[in-house]
Amino acid sequence: MNKPIIEFKNINFSYDQEDELILKNVCFSINEGQYVCLIGHNGSGKSTIAKLLCGLLNYQDGEILINGIKLNDENLEALRKDIGIVFQNPDNQFIGSTVEDDIAFGLENRCIEREKMISLVHDFSKRVGMENFLSKQPEELSGGQKQRVAIAGILALDLKIIIFDEATSMLDPQGVEEIRKLVFDMRKKDPKLTFISITHDMEEAYLADKVICLKDGEVFLNDTPENVFKHEEELKSIGLGLPFIVKIKNDLLKHGIKIDENIKNIEDLAGFLCK
Repeated sequence: MNKPIIEFKNINFSYDQEDELILKNVCFSINEGQYVCLIGHNGSGKSTIAKLLCGLLNYQDGEILINGIKLNDENLEALRKDIGIVFQNPDNQFIGSTVEDDIAFGLENRCIEREKMISLVHDFSKRVGMENFLSKQPEELSGGQKQRVAIAGILALDLKIIIFDEATSMLDPQGVEEIRKLVFDMRKKDPKLTFISITHDMEEAYLADKVICLKDGEVFLNDTPENVFKHEEELKSIGLGLPFIVKIKNDLLKHGIKIDENIKNIEDLAGFLCK
């Protein structure tokens, strides 16, 4: 079994010591190479966890370990080199004057040799469907196109940990599926790549290795997707539903048809039922 690459131990956080806690005694671990989805209603603490992990916020109590090393001011710069995050609003991290400049920005900061950098920029712009927009300026792009550029810039960096904070929220369903496939392909090539997705998409969560569900700043559920989505009533109580595929599986089970738990999408289900 892979070792934990991220550990949150009894983390408490508030924006001011006099304010109510945003995170309350949060504990979980994520193993190297896992695809983990953080779910929960708005304000449950998902994005706060991402910002703590990147060192954008400082926690008050507890301990965060990355690869067994405590995340603190002394180690922050070194640990940040392994972590990248794509935010929901791409305007918050669009830095370059053109698409090409923006994708290249992180590579330049890492002193990547120019020929390799150009190759990576063209490779990842193509992977996210932005190869024909390299000379475009930010104001010429839609929100979804900016998200694609931000994703390309992070994926090109060859990081150990990648966080998507609702990073595909402006994409249409086809775009979401394209990015999801890209991430899965990258994980196949690099089994040690750890991916954390903060999402409201229950279909995506069902494809993850682990789902961590937050409620009012606390870990509510922390298990495999199959086990988390068995808690239908508890999820409903915090405004979350079941993935469509799970609803179908449950309906079939009521009629005496048991479906393999490894079936995670409609296409595989259709193939199973047609056998």
